[in-house]
Amino acid sequence: MRYLPAFVAACVSILTACGRTPAFTDADRDVVAASVDSATHEFRGAERARDADRMIAQIAPAFYMYDDGVRKDYQETVAQIRSTMPSFQSFETEWSDVESTVLGPNGAVVSFTFRDSLIDASGQTLRLEGATTFVWERFGGDWLLVYAQADRWPIDDG
Repeated sequence: MRYLPAFVAACVSILTACGRTPAFTDADRDVVAASVDSATHEFRGAERARDADRMIAQIAPAFYMYDDGVRKDYQETVAQIRSTMPSFQSFETEWSDVESTVLGPNGAVVSFTFRDSLIDASGQTLRLEGATTFVWERFGGDWLLVYAQADRWPIDDG
């Protein structure tokens, strides 16, 4: 996957040299935007439902993220999802300022701010807010997360 950008650039270069630039129309961009929006809503729904398997199904094997500044690979992320999601009695999240940027037919970036209210197994409530960025890539017909960044901090209800 790390070679994908170089491969795409080489293909575009070859097609351009031959006088044929692949067309990516506004209609194509709208289709990608709608598909990525749907994938993002599915991830949010899985998160709210505390459904670890649904969340993990949307993560590419080469995935990595920065979680509060700490780099985590696919295995670490999956382990964290599997251990934390079932431990919550409740997971409510509100997303705001959701912005999508289509990078091309097979890539998009989605960023947003969030406010989470979590109730753990002991009944304690934890409220957090922060910002997240997702990078989505299309594999066949599926949109998968290849990168994420999340920073969060406690909400001061004081």
